[in-house]
Amino acid sequence: MLSIRQFSHVILRRLYSPIVIRYQSTTTTDLIKTSSTDIEQKPIHDYTPWATSETNRLIDYLSARIKAAGPITIADFMHEALLNPKYGYNTRHEVYGKKGDLITTSETTQLFAELLATWVINEHSTIGGNVLQLVDMGPGRGILLNHIIKILKQRKYSDSYTFFAIYEMNPLMRRRQAETLLGRSFNPLIANDYRVKDGNYSLIWFDDMKQLLSNNTYFIANEFFNVYPIHKFQKTPQGWKEVMVDWNPLTKQLHYVLSLKATTMSRLYENFLKNIKDRQHIEISPQRAAMVQTICRHLTKYGGSLLIGDYGHWGEKSDTFRAFRKDELIDPLSDPGNADIIADVDFEELSTRGMEIPNVQFFGPISQRNFLYNLGLDKRLTDIIQDKTPEEQEDILSDVEKLMPGHFVNDIHSCVDDSLIGYVRTHSHLELAGRAVISRAPLPSVAIISGNGSGHEPAMVGFVGRGLLSAAISGSIFASPPSSDIFRLIVELKRRGAKQILLIILNYTGDRLNFGLAMERARELAIDIDMLVIADDAVVNNSIGPRGLAGSLLVIKVAGELAEQGKNMSEIVDICQKVRGHLRTIGLSASGIRAPGQHQSFELMDDEMELGMGIHGESGVQKLKLLPSRQAIDLALNQLFIGPSTLHLEPENNVLLFVNNLGGCSNLELGIIVKDAIENLERRKLHVKRVICGEMMTSFNMKGFSLTVLKISSDMGTTVLELLDAPTDAFAWPKTISATQSSNSIQALSDSLEFNDQFSSQLVINESYISFDSSTAELVHQALQAVAKKLYAEADKLNRLDAVSGDGDTGTAFTRAADAIARDLVNGKLSLDRPSSLFRRLGLIAESRMGGTCGAICGLFFAAVAKHLSLAKQTTKLIENLSDAFEAGIQSVESYARVQPGDKSLLDALIPAVDYIKSKRTHQTFTTNDWKELAVVAEHAAQETKNYIAKVGRASYTKANDNNVPDPGASAIAIILQAISDTFAKTSTH
Repeated sequence: MLSIRQFSHVILRRLYSPIVIRYQSTTTTDLIKTSSTDIEQKPIHDYTPWATSETNRLIDYLSARIKAAGPITIADFMHEALLNPKYGYNTRHEVYGKKGDLITTSETTQLFAELLATWVINEHSTIGGNVLQLVDMGPGRGILLNHIIKILKQRKYSDSYTFFAIYEMNPLMRRRQAETLLGRSFNPLIANDYRVKDGNYSLIWFDDMKQLLSNNTYFIANEFFNVYPIHKFQKTPQGWKEVMVDWNPLTKQLHYVLSLKATTMSRLYENFLKNIKDRQHIEISPQRAAMVQTICRHLTKYGGSLLIGDYGHWGEKSDTFRAFRKDELIDPLSDPGNADIIADVDFEELSTRGMEIPNVQFFGPISQRNFLYNLGLDKRLTDIIQDKTPEEQEDILSDVEKLMPGHFVNDIHSCVDDSLIGYVRTHSHLELAGRAVISRAPLPSVAIISGNGSGHEPAMVGFVGRGLLSAAISGSIFASPPSSDIFRLIVELKRRGAKQILLIILNYTGDRLNFGLAMERARELAIDIDMLVIADDAVVNNSIGPRGLAGSLLVIKVAGELAEQGKNMSEIVDICQKVRGHLRTIGLSASGIRAPGQHQSFELMDDEMELGMGIHGESGVQKLKLLPSRQAIDLALNQLFIGPSTLHLEPENNVLLFVNNLGGCSNLELGIIVKDAIENLERRKLHVKRVICGEMMTSFNMKGFSLTVLKISSDMGTTVLELLDAPTDAFAWPKTISATQSSNSIQALSDSLEFNDQFSSQLVINESYISFDSSTAELVHQALQAVAKKLYAEADKLNRLDAVSGDGDTGTAFTRAADAIARDLVNGKLSLDRPSSLFRRLGLIAESRMGGTCGAICGLFFAAVAKHLSLAKQTTKLIENLSDAFEAGIQSVESYARVQPGDKSLLDALIPAVDYIKSKRTHQTFTTNDWKELAVVAEHAAQETKNYIAKVGRASYTKANDNNVPDPGASAIAIILQAISDTFAKTSTH
């Protein structure tokens, strides 16, 4: 094997990448001939002011350099921003971990390290050799490597011929790595031989491959290559131009420009760039390619493998240049030196450059999810969580989800096309040409076209149809459609007979540029075309104005119906501009986005929400503690009255409310949001004439919503409502939009418990002969108090038991019953001396308050007990009457619920308890020991349910491994009987 020098290379590609949106460029300097007219750029995600040369020392340094020699390349900018000796980010900051800006999931769990250790063992076993040399490229604080070292030692795979090496240029990070791996805080010297604290293994830091041993080497490069400097190129009508960084003396900020002169890199890559046909923007990293080739040469000479895990793509992405500060996505130019700057890895480029070295094999790329599963993630995960508590299981599964966010896609490269094909095959009025969805209906004179990046479905594909869009064009996920695709669609609709074409787009720079370029090309062909840009964001207003959000759909519907009525383009634009001016939207979210191939741009804790975020995952204007729906909506709607884009509304104005689900809200939540939004506007003395609600413009799976308010002015009120109400065959537009109902249509019903109680009082119920004496009635009162107190105390425990295979609410259900019992005791509603009335009331409480399987079983049981006691004759022994009544209750439950002993339900504790009571029916009364024994019987029976398989309730439909967990309902019965037994045992005879 060594003579072959086989290099087995697996590329690990993470399926989350950056959001590709762009912002408008600023004015250039006049030091060299440059242009910013057509440059493709990204948005300002951080809405705080940008740093200037007066507030940022690195910008001050760069401005002096630019004034002296002209704009610099993106690669030079990245080098200075990260590695400048005085002001560079990497020379002054910890890069990874909770104190850093880029928190890597590989450091959140040992499970990842175990699977990487498995990869190392598999590769070393395949290639062979007596020496194991493991190299970690840029290992952060060294936590991942430390776990791998321990795992190799535990598996007895490593020995005295095991060596470890670290490639790290950041002296601060070398110090942190030494703390983790050596147990000492110092800056380790390059090429010095140190000893790992756990295992006495050799460890060196190196900066040259020659410092490594001349043996098989296994490299791990986890999130290593994305920090290498890149050169960026933009396609223009004059050919490919390199993107540069300039300094604006007016704003004193950095900005992007295009060099109109050929640069060194554009000349070097001229032939390569000429062959790029399907992208408008490309990133190239010569240093990244050079490092891969250096590693490949080492492996060709000595053998081994390289594993790369990074955010990346296979040559299909364009603009991935971005920065992180405090784990928030910001523009790279906004605050250099104080943010970590990265760009996605082009694995196709690495593969091409690496294959230039002889005897090199490449495998992959594959998703991180598949890679980990291939190494046995599912089996290891099952072993880990088997003996854990429900809380520990939840934490572990949460960590795993961070490692491998899953989506139901076949391939990241084809997911947009697959989705469009699915939609078109489902709806016969649509046809698909490339990524353009076109209506089969006869074209009106004015064809309406819109489009956007994918990930917002059903927008815009769902709004193609008669009376709405004539066609829609889709880009990649969160990326504007290319201008060439847009132009091709325009030409096709013109060919089909459209006399005029109106483009309606959302206000994002990428859309403005690409649709604008396509429109200019169409005008060169004498096509009568115009463009309407919608900017309805109520809170964020950057250099190109407010962003376009879900409110744009209202304008599109108005335009589509006007076109269907035969209006010309001038008339359509006039009316749509009026609607646009009366429109505002604001969004709220309780989560970020994790879309296929995209990196999550901001994260929220479980108790946080973001106000004013964009539909591409851009962070909003304010991060707040999560509020109840009513308060959150009030906060959001306040922005319409006091925000930067105020909508001038006065009392008695008519409005339309549009509530849009951003993808992750449940329908139950959406109903609450609609209710609270309507009531909020009505409290402001506004008349809500229409409500549109649904999932219409999503942000992939964001758990959030947007609120759009359209002011219906007197000069357009009836017309606009009629246009919005008009039918369309577009599948995502609501089929019916009716006038808002008044609050008088909402009928409030009395409490179900009181209704059942009143209804029962009207029935003719036999008067029971059985009663309790006053002392027993007092004990019943004390026992019920004890039961309520005990259920309160054990609620969390019961919920945790239920969470293993149910919905985690058993404790809550019994607590609701305890609340009702406690109130009844205070209000005197329980007939404590009449057992038939007492059990009837307890049955009603179970029915109306508990819900679920437990509530139904308890309700049936108590109802049957009450009925039996009401018909029973007084005997000499009360225990006989109660025994027979309890048995009747069990039989009633079994007949209705088809529940049998051993089905893992609360009956598994209740039946043994009733059987024990029946065994004492010949006794005159229960003794203290009898009461204690009853509690023991119930507890033992509840614990025995650990060994049962659930056959009723929600747990019967799950595949959870709950063999070691008792049934929560049976446990609740044991808790109740313990409280009752403790009360009665104190006064009973021995």
